[in-house]
Amino acid sequence: MTLSLQSSESVKTKTAKAHPLVLIHGLRNAHRWTDDFLRRAVSIWGSQRVYVIHLNESERLWSADYPEGRVHLAGDVHRGAGCDTVERQCAYLETKLGLLEELRGLTKPFDVIAHSMGGLVLRRYVNRHPDDVAAAVTLGTPHQGAPMARDFLWFGYLVGAGRAFGSLTPRRVRALVEQHPWPAHIPLYTVRAIQRGVSWGVGGELFIGTVYHAILRRASDGLVPADLALCREGQHLADLPGYNHLRLVSDPSVLDLCASVLP
Repeated sequence: MTLSLQSSESVKTKTAKAHPLVLIHGLRNAHRWTDDFLRRAVSIWGSQRVYVIHLNESERLWSADYPEGRVHLAGDVHRGAGCDTVERQCAYLETKLGLLEELRGLTKPFDVIAHSMGGLVLRRYVNRHPDDVAAAVTLGTPHQGAPMARDFLWFGYLVGAGRAFGSLTPRRVRALVEQHPWPAHIPLYTVRAIQRGVSWGVGGELFIGTVYHAILRRASDGLVPADLALCREGQHLADLPGYNHLRLVSDPSVLDLCASVLP
């Protein structure tokens, strides 16, 4: 079933969640969960039941306090996160989830919201740990690969994320999907943005992506083609017209949409 964000407002969000929530960012951690997004997550899942993972080597654990409650975070906030291969990022994820379980009260199974490349890292993780995740929503994840990563691979190396760009090419993602099928018992939902007009993004990446996809005549969220953000193993939850790749992690109403299907 495909919903617009507007129509999703009629779907009532559960007020008491059975599982904690883990948030996984995307490529380079350039598009980050906003404070408004995190505050809304805490208001739904509860204080000390929302966990943010930064996919880098740092094993630092820390917390952020909001009026609604406390969020636990693992890893340092910088763009070096999300710059390695899917395999290496999965190793970071495994380590940090273990630390959060041991030291910050994370319990399994947990819900997951993963943005962009984070959804591919999650795929590898659930294939290795099929009992850890209760349900997941991916936001703008290139489930069938990102042609832009292939065509701008040189730029990836220029900004220190060449290994991540290489993992995002259609050929590499097809191999990942074949080797690491999504476990059938874990509900998976996809959300995609369909950009209208031109956006800048954080450092011009959405502007470049918009021009690139306009030349190819493909609808996209600025970075990921809309048709490649779908996953045959999952249920498509919503198209968000007028949204872009960045807004998926900045608008709290996207969190409400995810919460409507996560247990």
